[in-house]
Amino acid sequence: MELDSTFKVTAPIDAVWRTVMDVEQVATAVPGAEITEKLSDSAFKGVVTVKVGPLKMQYRGQIELVSRDDEQHVAVFQGKAQEKAGQGTADGSATMTLTQEGDETTGLVHVEVSLSGKAAAMGKGVINSVTQQIMKIFAGNLQTMMTEGDDAQPGEPGSSSVNGVSLVAGAIGSMFRRGDKEDKRADKEEKRADKADTAEEVPHA
Repeated sequence: MELDSTFKVTAPIDAVWRTVMDVEQVATAVPGAEITEKLSDSAFKGVVTVKVGPLKMQYRGQIELVSRDDEQHVAVFQGKAQEKAGQGTADGSATMTLTQEGDETTGLVHVEVSLSGKAAAMGKGVINSVTQQIMKIFAGNLQTMMTEGDDAQPGEPGSSSVNGVSLVAGAIGSMFRRGDKEDKRADKEEKRADKADTAEEVPHA
């Protein structure tokens, strides 16, 4: 599964780059994420928690910065995780690219991930909604971090997990989109059947 998302902050690109390359620091801006152990300067163990109504999914895993280009502002991360209470897994990579226009820096994140378990059952539409919600919260927290520096406290209790309402809304939207496609297919099949019946009724000369 491939997913793309973006974030924007009002700050110089070099300053944003230094911040996002500090994995321990920037992890505090990601809702539901926590670094639990530093394995090396580029590898870390952590926990990510996502709530969907009464459903809570917690993944424990490892993330590693496998390459970085400080001049082009491109970094590649690899990670894998196991669901704490279940058989679900997540394994993939993320490529982050920063660009600057005026006083605004934009981050593009391209993710390639393989999922199993409850997360995989949600479907790409819901997962994409989750990703966009996470990125929106992350951007706000990162902006606070860039503006307030060491005094910033982005990890407030209210943002410690992704809002379940947005996930439910995403699920409903995905269901409607699937339903629309099924209705269109059914209409096409019905029209084809009508044409076939009409052709059979036409008497031969």
